[in-house]
Amino acid sequence: MKKRKIFRFQTLRFQLLFRSLCMLSLLLILIGTIQYVFVKKSAYDNKSMSIQGLISSVSADFWVKSAQSPKDFSMFYPGVTIAFIKQDGELTVLSEDMHSGSPPVLTREYQEVINRNYNPHFTIAENRNGNEELVVLQPIILKGKLEGIVQMSTETAPMKEGIFQQMVFFAIISISALLLGVFTFYPIIKHTLKPLSTIVDLMGEINAGNLNRRLPLYKNQHEIHDLANSFNGMLERIETSFRVEKEAKEQMRRFVSDASHELRTPLTSIHGFLEIMLRGAVSKPEQVERALKSMFEESKRANHLVQDLLFLAKLDRLPGFHMEKGSLASVISSMESQLRLLVKDRKLEFSIETEGEAVFDKDKMKQVILNLCQNAVQHTDPEKGFIKLTLKSEDQNLVLAVEDNGTGIEEKHLPHLFERFYRAEASRSRKYGGAGLGLAITKSIVDAHQGSIEVKSKPGKRTVFQIRMPKENSTS
Repeated sequence: MKKRKIFRFQTLRFQLLFRSLCMLSLLLILIGTIQYVFVKKSAYDNKSMSIQGLISSVSADFWVKSAQSPKDFSMFYPGVTIAFIKQDGELTVLSEDMHSGSPPVLTREYQEVINRNYNPHFTIAENRNGNEELVVLQPIILKGKLEGIVQMSTETAPMKEGIFQQMVFFAIISISALLLGVFTFYPIIKHTLKPLSTIVDLMGEINAGNLNRRLPLYKNQHEIHDLANSFNGMLERIETSFRVEKEAKEQMRRFVSDASHELRTPLTSIHGFLEIMLRGAVSKPEQVERALKSMFEESKRANHLVQDLLFLAKLDRLPGFHMEKGSLASVISSMESQLRLLVKDRKLEFSIETEGEAVFDKDKMKQVILNLCQNAVQHTDPEKGFIKLTLKSEDQNLVLAVEDNGTGIEEKHLPHLFERFYRAEASRSRKYGGAGLGLAITKSIVDAHQGSIEVKSKPGKRTVFQIRMPKENSTS
């Protein structure tokens, strides 16, 4: 089933415009309602006050005499019906508008006027023709005595017509304001949401796989700026994850390839010697012994490689080191005879400036020292070689350095020295049985101690491996 297209009214731009116009409409309706109530009340109040003024402008004696002789009543106001109500409730019409008909009889209101201390009063009522009228009731007092009530009434239709015209005018103004709002708000909202539209377009490109794109930052719009900044940060992390994954896959590919190659070499040699012996090509005892020794050396090399690979695999699984507080200087001193045996005729010098109290795994640190010294042996002259092992304290760290006067390492190799199976000089490493895992193991052990290792070298002069390790770490 095909997906339905998203209509324009589902866009944020349209919804903001629609809601803004709804709020404006509600505001105009509220204003119109309040205006209608006040205009109507004002019109009725003004009309009633005008009628009350007419009644008050005539003397009380005149009203009493007019009630006694209605035929002699000469006052006439267009659209107004005048009547006089006596105390007994008898209603006498003094002047009647031909369109309005007979005035309404308001018995209850008459009594209210009398009970309210003769204050002027008006009300809305229907006349006998069913038309709504504004009725003004005003008591007539002569010589302190209530003589009756003058009732003037006029239809509200003309006033309603005036109010209606005002409301029609207001409605026209309101509709014009809404139309103006549409043409005003839409460009403003469009301009305001332009950064968001740009972000949506860029996210479409990013969704297509272009992870190197970044969203622009809008400092004058804090919310969109924060959104873009957070999204860019997420893209950085995703891109980094993909890059790390790609590098990890490439490293694994190289690792498998190199491991296969390193294992194939001794196995091929052993297989070759065995094949020759099975054919009977080797018959003399000294030849057999020589072949067996070669196979033994190749098997040792293969076994050493497998052990290194297993050790690295354990390190990758975050192994539990046996960490305890001790003296690194004591560890170095205990290894002196072993190291001198390793370097043979090379000059070996120790510079121990501190006891090196720290928290570390004793056996693992021994392996680190052996690996670094073995590496120095491979790159120094057997007779003129010089190797110096230094231990000192710097602030909260112990610094262990192994320096040699060997062939040095070219600068292009330095960033890759701690990669697995990497060898700056393959022939030299193979000569000493190395597979390019020693420095990788060393770095893994140092990292597990929350330390760091770096190398400085000048080709043809010297090489220094320097380890910085905290005296106290969280793994203790």
